[in-house]
Amino acid sequence: MPFDWKKEFPHVFYTTKKKVAKEENEVNPDYLKLIKNGTKEAKKKAEKAAKLSKEAVEISQKVYEYVEKLELVQETETSYELFKSGFDVVIGNPPYIKEYTNRQAFAGLHAHYCYQGKMDLWYFFGCLALEIIKKEDGLIGYIAPNNWITNSGASKFRNQFLQKGKLTEFIDFGNFKVFDSAGIQTMIYIMKRTGNNENYDFSYSKVLDSKINHETNQLFLEKINDQRFTYFKTTIEKEIYLNKTINFINAEVGDIIDKIKGKQNFELDKKEVAQGIVPPQDFLNKKNKEILGDDFKVGNGIFNLDNEEFINLNLTLKEKELIKPFFTTNELGRFYGISKNNLWVIYTNSSFKKAEKIESYPNIKSHLDKYKKIITSDNKPYGLHRARDEKFFIGEKIMSVRKCAVPTFTFTDFDCYVSQTYFSIKTERINQKYLTGLLNSKLIAFWLKYKGKMQGDNYQIDKEPLLNLPIIEPNTKKQTEIAELVSKIIENKQKIIDYSELL
Repeated sequence: MPFDWKKEFPHVFYTTKKKVAKEENEVNPDYLKLIKNGTKEAKKKAEKAAKLSKEAVEISQKVYEYVEKLELVQETETSYELFKSGFDVVIGNPPYIKEYTNRQAFAGLHAHYCYQGKMDLWYFFGCLALEIIKKEDGLIGYIAPNNWITNSGASKFRNQFLQKGKLTEFIDFGNFKVFDSAGIQTMIYIMKRTGNNENYDFSYSKVLDSKINHETNQLFLEKINDQRFTYFKTTIEKEIYLNKTINFINAEVGDIIDKIKGKQNFELDKKEVAQGIVPPQDFLNKKNKEILGDDFKVGNGIFNLDNEEFINLNLTLKEKELIKPFFTTNELGRFYGISKNNLWVIYTNSSFKKAEKIESYPNIKSHLDKYKKIITSDNKPYGLHRARDEKFFIGEKIMSVRKCAVPTFTFTDFDCYVSQTYFSIKTERINQKYLTGLLNSKLIAFWLKYKGKMQGDNYQIDKEPLLNLPIIEPNTKKQTEIAELVSKIIENKQKIIDYSELL
């Protein structure tokens, strides 16, 4: 019988209210005696626990010894041989760890067939389950983050699932936090390993209301009809989803998606879409401030500068050539962006990895030298981690924010440098004001909801969803008409801002 800590030490795990004696003649207890007796009892229990713990370690060691010896057994009818045919059930809540948060956790795993950049550690466990489960009859049940079906770092795991696995049920908790201590969107999948998985249906369910409590969530798991939940049958077609993201939609939505796709006659090229700048140190954070000391303040500009910091650097004309106007969601909204910036970026590309390159920019060098200890750029200490082709930041272009409650595309015709929180779309093959109008439409929002990436209730519009957008290129006249409407929207938004400044 396992040692029950709570049973043996109730005074540690449970608290009870002390009764207060009201009778005047009640005698106070002998606290010294109680302490002495309690100490003896605690010592006795602790010795018992230590003995049991020691026994547990010894038993575990014996188990490992038995496994090693079993490897040498030649009889084909051993239970070990039966085990090698696969487990009947694999159930898990694997660890969720990204490599950039814990590189040590990925040590020795980079040669694994499932490994790729931006992955989560739990994908290894997903692949392992497909290896050790009994074919056809075994069942895998995992609870894990729900974004593996669209995450770019999960493409190898998705392909393993598509090649070997077959879903029987997918339970998506949406934006409801199953674990109070973890801010992740969670799902449960039940799948088996089989070769009969080219085209099949399975049960899908999802929580639509993130504000439900755990009691209401139980109703969801019991499949009670409620407008806060959705349940339907959906289809996996292996050939369609291989090397792509996966989206689960019902038949009605699928018909609409097919009709939209059928009208498409234009798609963006990967050379027309680029992510924004990765510094990675834009402003000083608390952690790095502790490294640098009390002479520095949290929020100090490093590769990004506010207006005051920009002025105080006393830059030469040559140095100012490296300083570019920087924009955020404070200036960039749907359709329209304010051309007046409040921030700047020191735009040093990978050529500044060579220390001699910075010598012509002494004030910038002096500024970055102060932060040398904490700059982690691949091009440190003077180059941005990831600068981009500057054509994506100048002239006419469309800025697309990656994570948003509503898809937000901003037409800009001024120099507009942005961080990795944005993608820049720049094409000469279609009217970009027309394209801005189309991308901000409800039709595109509908498409992205069901065929793009979602994080709970929020859109995550990465490069792949942008390249897969079902764009319609009408004739030049129609493009011009819609572009003129977009121009009016932009003008009216500018007027609203101008008037608000007068109030």
